Amino acid sequence: MKLNRGGVIGKAIMAACIGIATTPAIAADFGGPRYAEPPMEMPFSSIWQGLYGGVHLGYGDAGHTDGVVGGGQLGYNWQANRFVYGLEGDISVTDTSVDWLASVRGRAGILLDDRLLAYGTAGVGFADIHDDTETDFVYGLGLESKLTEAMTARLEYLNYNDIDVDVIRAGLNFKFGY
Repeated sequence: MKLNRGGVIGKAIMAACIGIATTPAIAADFGGPRYAEPPMEMPFSSIWQGLYGGVHLGYGDAGHTDGVVGGGQLGYNWQANRFVYGLEGDISVTDTSVDWLASVRGRAGILLDDRLLAYGTAGVGFADIHDDTETDFVYGLGLESKLTEAMTARLEYLNYNDIDVDVIRAGLNFKFGY
């Protein structure tokens, strides 16, 4: 009986080697720990896009007088991933030497996270000073945060350049058609 070359022992060793080599492949299908792909980075959701309106209240410094500023705003935002841009119009009444302020501005900002927007704004401003309406360049910056899917809170600074008016205001916006 040949035990070394091609005999029973050779066939047994060959079968054992094949069995050992294929065991990990078979065992991989029996519910052991599996490798999971890391989750894809989710793009920022478009919760900022759409029509909104709101109210604001703050402080105005108009040259030699200062006081309360309050009013409302209406705007529309578009969103492309982390970039949010839009148009906004607002009107405010004051108890300073300026009777009322209004502006039509563009806004552009970046999402610091899914719920916090830092933005800059610029446009044309209007002010009624002693029944004389003046037009001016207005610019500013702000932070806006999502409180819910349909409501945001903001803190904003605006400067009416030539008429020497500074406004710091807080506001609430409500998204329409949510």
